[in-house]
Amino acid sequence: MNKLKNYGTHPLAMHWWGFLFHAFLFIGIITAATNLTIANFTPTSWFLLSIACMLAMIWNVVTRILAHK
Repeated sequence: MNKLKNYGTHPLAMHWWGFLFHAFLFIGIITAATNLTIANFTPTSWFLLSIACMLAMIWNVVTRILAHK
């Protein structure tokens, strides 16, 4: 449990999830504009992956706040 707390409160984890969010969002926009599928992932799949990364980034911030109280 302590290892999970350390991972969830690490400052770079928030930046990692933010990077993945922007990467998946960019790929989603490009695949939607060109009507392309990459490895059978439709643009909707890329947008859902980006939303999941945004939620993970928010989870990281909330975990940091709760861990340092």
